[in-house]
Amino acid sequence: MNFPIKKNNQNGVVVLRRFSYAPYTNRQGGESFVRRVGGGEFPRFHLYINSETDTDLICSVHLDQRAPMYKGSTAHGGDYDSPEVASEIRRLQG
Repeated sequence: MNFPIKKNNQNGVVVLRRFSYAPYTNRQGGESFVRRVGGGEFPRFHLYINSETDTDLICSVHLDQRAPMYKGSTAHGGDYDSPEVASEIRRLQG
Protein backbone atom coordinates (compact mmCIF):
# COMPACT_ATOMS: atom_id res chain seq x y z
CA MET A 1 0.00 0.00 0.00
CA ASN A 2 1.38 3.40 -0.97
CA PHE A 3 1.04 6.35 1.37
CA PRO A 4 2.37 9.94 1.40
CA ILE A 5 4.84 11.49 3.85
CA LYS A 6 5.16 15.29 3.87
CA LYS A 7 8.63 16.50 2.82
CA ASN A 8 8.38 19.98 4.35
CA ASN A 9 10.88 21.35 1.79
CA GLN A 10 13.51 18.75 2.75
CA ASN A 11 15.40 15.99 0.98
CA GLY A 12 13.80 12.53 1.29
CA VAL A 13 16.79 11.08 3.15
CA VAL A 14 16.66 13.90 5.71
CA VAL A 15 12.92 13.38 6.21
CA LEU A 16 13.32 9.65 6.79
CA ARG A 17 16.29 10.11 9.13
CA ARG A 18 14.05 12.34 11.28
CA PHE A 19 11.84 9.26 11.67
CA SER A 20 14.87 7.09 12.62
CA TYR A 21 15.19 5.36 9.24
CA ALA A 22 18.65 4.59 7.84
CA PRO A 23 19.55 4.06 4.17
CA TYR A 24 19.87 0.37 3.29
CA THR A 25 21.18 -1.33 0.15
CA ASN A 26 20.13 -4.95 -0.22
CA ARG A 27 22.16 -7.74 -1.84
CA GLN A 28 20.50 -7.12 -5.21
CA GLY A 29 21.53 -3.47 -5.13
CA GLY A 30 18.09 -2.04 -4.40
CA GLU A 31 17.95 1.06 -2.23
CA SER A 32 15.54 1.40 0.64
CA PHE A 33 15.41 2.46 4.31
CA VAL A 34 15.14 0.46 7.53
CA ARG A 35 14.25 1.17 11.15
CA ARG A 36 15.08 -1.52 13.66
CA VAL A 37 12.39 -2.31 16.20
CA GLY A 38 14.59 -4.05 18.79
CA GLY A 39 18.27 -4.34 19.54
CA GLY A 40 19.05 -6.82 16.76
CA GLU A 41 18.88 -6.74 12.98
CA PHE A 42 15.31 -8.13 13.01
CA PRO A 43 12.48 -7.29 13.33
CA ARG A 44 12.72 -4.07 11.36
CA PHE A 45 10.51 -1.79 9.33
CA HIS A 46 11.55 -1.73 5.67
CA LEU A 47 10.50 1.34 3.68
CA TYR A 48 10.72 2.14 -0.04
CA ILE A 49 10.27 5.53 -1.70
CA ASN A 50 8.18 4.72 -4.77
CA SER A 51 7.92 8.28 -6.11
CA GLU A 52 8.04 11.93 -5.09
CA THR A 53 5.93 14.99 -5.66
CA ASP A 54 6.85 18.58 -4.84
CA THR A 55 5.40 18.16 -1.35
CA ASP A 56 5.37 14.41 -0.57
CA LEU A 57 7.32 11.18 -0.63
CA ILE A 58 5.09 8.34 -1.83
CA CYS A 59 6.25 5.32 0.18
CA SER A 60 5.46 1.72 1.04
CA VAL A 61 6.51 -0.06 4.22
CA HIS A 62 6.45 -3.56 5.66
CA LEU A 63 7.79 -5.28 8.77
CA ASP A 64 10.60 -7.80 8.22
CA GLN A 65 10.21 -10.39 10.98
CA ARG A 66 13.32 -12.41 10.08
CA ALA A 67 16.11 -12.74 7.54
CA PRO A 68 15.65 -14.78 4.33
CA MET A 69 15.86 -18.48 5.10
CA TYR A 70 17.86 -19.64 2.07
CA LYS A 71 20.99 -18.23 0.44
CA GLY A 72 20.08 -16.19 -2.63
CA SER A 73 16.43 -15.98 -1.59
CA THR A 74 14.59 -12.72 -1.00
CA ALA A 75 11.71 -14.40 0.85
CA HIS A 76 11.39 -13.29 4.45
CA GLY A 77 8.81 -13.21 7.20
CA GLY A 78 7.27 -9.90 6.16
CA ASP A 79 4.09 -8.34 7.51
CA TYR A 80 2.35 -5.97 5.13
CA ASP A 81 -1.08 -5.49 6.72
CA SER A 82 -0.42 -5.96 10.44
CA PRO A 83 -1.52 -3.54 13.18
CA GLU A 84 2.18 -2.69 13.70
CA VAL A 85 2.54 -1.60 10.07
CA ALA A 86 -0.67 0.47 10.29
CA SER A 87 0.65 2.12 13.45
CA GLU A 88 3.98 2.90 11.75
CA ILE A 89 2.21 4.50 8.79
CA ARG A 90 0.22 6.71 11.18
CA ARG A 91 3.48 7.68 12.93
CA LEU A 92 5.11 8.62 9.63
CA GLN A 93 2.12 10.66 8.52
CA GLY A 94 1.64 12.36 11.89
